[in-house]
Amino acid sequence: MGKSFTDSYQLNDDKTIPVMGFGTAGLKGQKAERSVAYALELGYRLVDTSPNYGNEADVGKGIQTALKRSIRREDLFVLTKVEREDMSADGVRTSLEESLARLNLDYLDLLIIHAPDDEDPVNIDTWKGLEAVLETGKVRSIGVSNFTPDNLGPLLENAAVKPVINQVKFAPGTVDWETKAYCESRSIFIMAYSPIKKGKLDSDVIRKLAKKYKKTPEQIALRWTIEAGTIPIPRSGNKDHIKENADLFNFSLTENEIKAVNELS
Repeated sequence: MGKSFTDSYQLNDDKTIPVMGFGTAGLKGQKAERSVAYALELGYRLVDTSPNYGNEADVGKGIQTALKRSIRREDLFVLTKVEREDMSADGVRTSLEESLARLNLDYLDLLIIHAPDDEDPVNIDTWKGLEAVLETGKVRSIGVSNFTPDNLGPLLENAAVKPVINQVKFAPGTVDWETKAYCESRSIFIMAYSPIKKGKLDSDVIRKLAKKYKKTPEQIALRWTIEAGTIPIPRSGNKDHIKENADLFNFSLTENEIKAVNELS
């Protein structure tokens, strides 16, 4: 899994997605714009944002800066989300058009439901909206976030198109293994948000691995998420950290080391 920063995975709709991406939660204004442009300059090609982050316009400016520096739009993978207030078939269409305008893009590579509603009919109606915008060509793939098997079961029973991604919290010591297994058995990729911030980076296991491989605890955690077959989207507004987070492809963890991190709780 993930032998190179330029590797990609094939999704269940036959589209491809980079092995890791750049998260933007908490980044706003010029910091968001410059961080996105710098990340893309370094070789990141997947960018994650959301209307709730209040930064889609800033992220869009960063993307446009990168595009002016000879990076091609077709080589990027840009995703955003549908928020709770827009969870209906009609709401999806409105949310998509507003996000495209803020991002200054003609299409999205992925649009996902940010979090499930408590009512299955609302999730299903929203999913039908996602399937509808998929037909327009303004969205290439569709998925979900924070969905458990209980949320996914009814949705899948009523879906014409299966989600390609379930974006969930995934870090050492913070893993919903049931959801991961459920998704993988149905060819739904797990995208790992907060792969560093919520992890047990102060554990002896992580510290010993960092010393062995001459890496930071954060790099060990990110490499582990890749070894686990997930797509990490670390976020940083610090150039050194953005570069450091991408330096994961000159080492691999052994099976026993992966197991040791898996067992952190």
